[in-house]
Amino acid sequence: MTASRSDIFRRFTDIWLGDEGLSAFLSLLFLALFIGPMIDSPAVRLLTSLFFSLLMVSGVFAISRRPLVRCFAGLAAFAAIALRWLTHIMPTPAVRCWSSLALLVFMVTLTVVLLVKVFMDDRPVTGNRIRGAIAAYLMFGVTWSILYGLIDQLLPQAFNLSAGGGNYNPETQESLVYFSFVTLTTLGYGDITPTHHISRMFAVMEALTGQLYPATLLARLVSLEVSHRDRERGDPQQEVERGASEKGHSH
Repeated sequence: MTASRSDIFRRFTDIWLGDEGLSAFLSLLFLALFIGPMIDSPAVRLLTSLFFSLLMVSGVFAISRRPLVRCFAGLAAFAAIALRWLTHIMPTPAVRCWSSLALLVFMVTLTVVLLVKVFMDDRPVTGNRIRGAIAAYLMFGVTWSILYGLIDQLLPQAFNLSAGGGNYNPETQESLVYFSFVTLTTLGYGDITPTHHISRMFAVMEALTGQLYPATLLARLVSLEVSHRDRERGDPQQEVERGASEKGHSH
């Protein structure tokens, strides 16, 4: 029985730390990001918080095999989850601000690890890996929206928002999520605009990221696929170049 449980736990961790975890993470991200805002009610807001909590827990499992990285991500996720649920009990400006900061730290860490998995790994390109790249793109929009929310709390009127009447609240954050993805995709409807030089600077950075990421991603995935096929065929030209490189290093 103990061996069976250990096997189940090992298979579970292998799935989350492998490419399958990227697909599961994308599913939770989609549910937390797009389903909740469709129905505006306190119960749905609690459900959205639950999905975000599951998203952060799954992110800790999928983030890295290194204990130090997982420990840091776990602490950040725990703080973000606790503060997010505390905002339902004590929706004070201080609690909301600290909740945004903790969530921002975790999301930045998780996005960086996702990018490393997508770009730095030399394994073959799979459907799970492509879904991980899509999840990283969505994480850009979510992370920037949290950053915008933090800026709006620290610098009132940094955005010309009609929601909230100048006070940060869940409706304000939903508007900033919308603004973030509009900026990331460079649609630029103009109904929400940054009015402070700091918020403008980050909006420009997000727009540049939204333009550069798809092109860089496509080039990297094509490069990885070509490299993997060359290794499978045992490309003689590649072997010659590798041998020449090793010979040069030895000298």
